[in-house]
Amino acid sequence: MYYDHLLQKSVLFVHIHKQIQLWCCFVVYLVTHMGIVETRLEEEPRPPSTEKPKPEPPRDVAKERKCFHMSRDQCPTDGQKCIRVDPVSVFCCDVNSFQLKESLGITMTQNTTNLHVLNATIEELDVSQRIFRRLTSMALTDGNIGKIVGQFRKYSSIACLNISNNNLSSATLESSIHRPFAYLFTLTVLDASANNLTEFPLSLVQSNRKIYVDLSGNNYLPCKNFQRVMESNNSSTLSFLNYDRTYCALDLTFNWFKDVQVVQIDHLRVQKELNVSCRNIKPANANCTCIPDRLELLGGEVTNSVAVDCSMRHLKVMPTNLPPNTSKLNVSYNNITSLQAVSDDPTYEHLRQLLVDYNDIASIVELEGSKFIDNFMVFSITNNKLKTIHTYVMSNCFFTTGPSFLIGGNYIHCDCNTEKVVKPWLLENYKNIPDYKSIECEDGMGPVVELKEFQVCHTPRDWTDYIYYIIGLEVLVLVLLISKVSYDYWVFKTAGYLPWPANKMPRLPCDWLCE
Repeated sequence: MYYDHLLQKSVLFVHIHKQIQLWCCFVVYLVTHMGIVETRLEEEPRPPSTEKPKPEPPRDVAKERKCFHMSRDQCPTDGQKCIRVDPVSVFCCDVNSFQLKESLGITMTQNTTNLHVLNATIEELDVSQRIFRRLTSMALTDGNIGKIVGQFRKYSSIACLNISNNNLSSATLESSIHRPFAYLFTLTVLDASANNLTEFPLSLVQSNRKIYVDLSGNNYLPCKNFQRVMESNNSSTLSFLNYDRTYCALDLTFNWFKDVQVVQIDHLRVQKELNVSCRNIKPANANCTCIPDRLELLGGEVTNSVAVDCSMRHLKVMPTNLPPNTSKLNVSYNNITSLQAVSDDPTYEHLRQLLVDYNDIASIVELEGSKFIDNFMVFSITNNKLKTIHTYVMSNCFFTTGPSFLIGGNYIHCDCNTEKVVKPWLLENYKNIPDYKSIECEDGMGPVVELKEFQVCHTPRDWTDYIYYIIGLEVLVLVLLISKVSYDYWVFKTAGYLPWPANKMPRLPCDWLCE
């Protein structure tokens, strides 16, 4: 009985405890929500706002992508070269190689992730040092670094690398540093601005991560490298900081000299427009390919010249409606019979190289007076069906040694005019016609330049060819007659009689003159 009584009391106690908990939760709920209700009742209803939300201030993306950086007025004093700015950042000023190594050994710890070295004079910077391995932001700016050696260690944590304004050139980078970013798998920002680099870090393009690069101030980086990057499949992963202030060196090739001009890299973004204009080439089924060939100076402006390839397309006529600034056209291995479009189509205006090898072209007369024939650099018409070379069409083409005219593989009809006109013309312009010895006669007479006059110059004789023989015969008869008369006279004077032929001759009325 006693135990039953205790059991009842315990059950009752548990039941009362649960009720108390429920009441407490209910009171808390009422207090909380009544406060909210009272607050909402006390506030006056507000009309909906008609003001437009203020736009967020523009983000300085370039600033966000800068490495850890300190200004000169924050340089350490009291003879110190490096100071710890915060638990993870170290700042150094005006150091040489020895001072940098000694100071970093004192100030850097295992927790240091940011480093900025300002105005360092270093003969050799070894980036493979262990102290750089834990860094996420590394900046060496406004100094003079003679040479960068070594290579960043594998699995380095560097995400931002700033080596700007250090008088660096591609010649100061050893072979081991030609791919300095190979092991920087976390690199997202590279600032190499204000240096003298002449080689583009193409290894960055091989990465699939988003990387921001600042190459402004390196004005002699080749434009062709920038163009290669922009046209690569991974070009979307590489972005240029200070894009408007990034320039490249453009090689301009003229007829007799080369020049270098610095242009803004925005001139290189033309491939998208080029693809559109390439699809407009006629005939529509030509399916030609178009690529930027090189940058040229046309009309005082830098423009992209275009190379169009329409070879092996089964074309019967020259393509028309070429992309703007087409400077090179290849239509070899087709069935083209005429070059008339080169003179008629205005899109051939800037054409400098024309390759029409292995076609069915029988004449180049259509090119007479065209802009192409006055300005071309390469004209190749080998292995066609030319029967004669109209030298007057090319009469003003070879004032310089630049233009090349390739015509081998054509079998010319050789006659006296070929030997008198074409052969001397080939020998005179052999520097501009590299294959002049390969031009042969169609009758198996050998190369044109080896023709002999007696082989091809045969003309029918007329009576004027014998006039010299007649005159010679008359002179001979006259000499014999004079000799006979002189002999007869001598016999008559010495012997007193005339020789028999003269004695038998009848007397003439004029004989009295001789008596």
